Amino acid sequence: MKTRDQQARIIAGSLFVSLFFLWGGCYNTSPVFVGALLGAFGWSHARVALIPGTLSLAVGCSGPIAGWLLDRLEARLVMGGGAAVVGVGLLAASRANSFSGLLIANVVIGIGLGASAWLPSTVVIANWFGERRGTALGIATAGMESGGMTMTFLLGYVVGQYGWKGAYIALSIPVLVVVLPLLLTVVRAGPEKNQATATESAQAVSGYEVSEAIRTRVFWMLAVTQLAWGMSAAGVFVHIVAYLMGLGYSLRFATTVIGIFIGLAALGKPTMGAIGDRIGGKNALAIGMALISASIVVLLQAKHEWVIAPYLLMIGVSGAAPAALVPLVLSNTLGLKRFGTLYGWLQVAATSGFFIGPLVVGRIYDLTHSYTESYEIAALIAAIGAAAAFLSAAPVPVKLAVIAQPQKSTV
Repeated sequence: MKTRDQQARIIAGSLFVSLFFLWGGCYNTSPVFVGALLGAFGWSHARVALIPGTLSLAVGCSGPIAGWLLDRLEARLVMGGGAAVVGVGLLAASRANSFSGLLIANVVIGIGLGASAWLPSTVVIANWFGERRGTALGIATAGMESGGMTMTFLLGYVVGQYGWKGAYIALSIPVLVVVLPLLLTVVRAGPEKNQATATESAQAVSGYEVSEAIRTRVFWMLAVTQLAWGMSAAGVFVHIVAYLMGLGYSLRFATTVIGIFIGLAALGKPTMGAIGDRIGGKNALAIGMALISASIVVLLQAKHEWVIAPYLLMIGVSGAAPAALVPLVLSNTLGLKRFGTLYGWLQVAATSGFFIGPLVVGRIYDLTHSYTESYEIAALIAAIGAAAAFLSAAPVPVKLAVIAQPQKSTV
């Protein structure tokens, strides 16, 4: 019989593997498909950019529904169903021959990711880990960046040998053969839900109902932080290759910068999660957003080669940190009772930022023929997110005393 700690570690490892192939392979590899589709169809950049943008919106819009289901059903059923939908969407994309066909297939993939990847993994980890929740969130969700770095290089080879359709098929294989069985057989919502239905256990778990939570300052400050993170980080990241090439760097150098950033982010996320466990989630989150803002200011000086190293160090530590720290603050202030639903709505704010940020940066560039103004705005938005994160503390009510042990009054 496995102890609770052993079972929690096994589940965390399973979620790392799942996120490696689901989010890392199916979401973080979008730039590979953008380049391949531009060459295959001759579509405009704006039209092709709608495909990954629509994927982001589908993930975000499905988040509240997935969160609501996770508060009421066993996680393995929700996540397994989502993984199956991802696999179907990938196979449909491999058969598409038109823009509309690819767009619909990516909507299906996005809905499946919303139910099987980032959001539900966060809910499961929050339920299983208490005292070191931030560290566990950081380690498990680091699969997103680890998978993105590895699968980007792999898909680059597959596209060269078999085309973009072959790449979609290649992504579907580990999802259906590895991830789907893993989620159905290993993952459980939490130790409280093994002997009772999710609805019954939710009534026993301390925390706010949705109607109560949306009247608190902490919920809206976290929403602002999520939106600011998405707009600033994604706005800069999507255009960074074009920005660096405009400064005279080669395409190879620019893409290497992206690979290093993703690799460092896989280490930075658990690091910031561990810091959150020690100094309080909202303090670590504010520091992370401040580092994102500062890194953009540093990037604006990238005409000097030596600037790239400190930029990568700063953005590598902080760029993906909110994915671990926002749920840490949420769980330790508003509780676990309706955590899935609440985090689902906060994910809408983040993915909306992922969609809006790159569009705004691109539009400003079209008007000014420079990235300077848009990157300055992105730095300001990240600074606003840091302020909102710092203000996300809330008095811990008596009914949350049981689940607030990791951080007590420091969240």
